[in-house]
Amino acid sequence: MRRSPRTAGFALAFALALPALAQDPSAPPPTADELKRVLDYQDNGKDRGPVLLDVVPCLKVDQTKGSPTQFTCIEPLTGPVKKGTAVNAWVQFFCPKGGKYEDLKLQWLLGNEVRQTIDIVVEGFARTRTWRAHAPPKAGKWTVKVIRGENTELGAASFTVEN
Repeated sequence: MRRSPRTAGFALAFALALPALAQDPSAPPPTADELKRVLDYQDNGKDRGPVLLDVVPCLKVDQTKGSPTQFTCIEPLTGPVKKGTAVNAWVQFFCPKGGKYEDLKLQWLLGNEVRQTIDIVVEGFARTRTWRAHAPPKAGKWTVKVIRGENTELGAASFTVEN
């Protein structure tokens, strides 16, 4: 069954609200105004860019075809890791209809020093997820940042690497 973009938008707005509802079943559903704002952005936000929903340091992303959690971080980093451990920067965006954004990058920093920069492209419709791995070679506080353009930081997440 093929859904219209408007129906897909309602499904997306509801899906975006589901994590909050799952955490608190007594939480009210999104308001009509909230849903209208999301739908307007979905239909007309192409020139304003993607919205970063999450940036998560992650040890494992589900890549099992057909899995209900396919392309989702299923093992977020919850504590320190040993140096050399592959850590994925798992990112989730809301991408407006017709949008393709080639000016995004992930920066891996040790303290305030940029140690690696990886270009990413985000395109599609609605929720878009991607991830890139980095194996931090040194102990310390690491940060992965999502950057748009020259220096617009969309979000960041930090974690600790031990010897």
